[in-house]
Amino acid sequence: MATDVSILHNFDGQQEFTVAGQTVFPQWHFDKKNTVYAWFTYHANARYKSTITATAKSPSTQPQSFSFTNESSMRLRQLSFGFKRYLIGSYENLEKLNVYVAGGFGLMMGTATNNFSTYIDTALYNVQSNAVHGTGDFKRLTFDITGGVEFPIAYEIFVYSEVRMYLPTTDYPSRYLMKSSN
Repeated sequence: MATDVSILHNFDGQQEFTVAGQTVFPQWHFDKKNTVYAWFTYHANARYKSTITATAKSPSTQPQSFSFTNESSMRLRQLSFGFKRYLIGSYENLEKLNVYVAGGFGLMMGTATNNFSTYIDTALYNVQSNAVHGTGDFKRLTFDITGGVEFPIAYEIFVYSEVRMYLPTTDYPSRYLMKSSN
């Protein structure tokens, strides 16, 4: 069993954020090099701002377009099941550095909230990216790739560091996300 403090960074330019979280990480070892895992990761609310443009649906509507601010928040949770392989060392190596890679499938669950700085009459205007004011949930199936190192500090207690990527395998468009892909 492992737990950690994590940092999640979204590199998307429209929804860029960095936020802290935690992972709970049970593991089952088949032999010294091969492990099956499950993990549950959750993060604090990520906050980001974006400028959105609303454009008129009709040529007679004035103004034809205007910009406004959208203050957004997003909370992500991830459940993943997969396989971990030690490239250097093993799960029971208590003397030196261990290096591993892992891959699995997961479910990313999120909640997103948009707060527009002004009221938008959607009967008269189209909102860029089709974003909507309010709160909504979304889900994505993911393929999860991990690379990590661990170092023993005491009997069966390790300090470890991982880099994970959650690659979406499905697209569930959400009108609460500025960008619904990847």
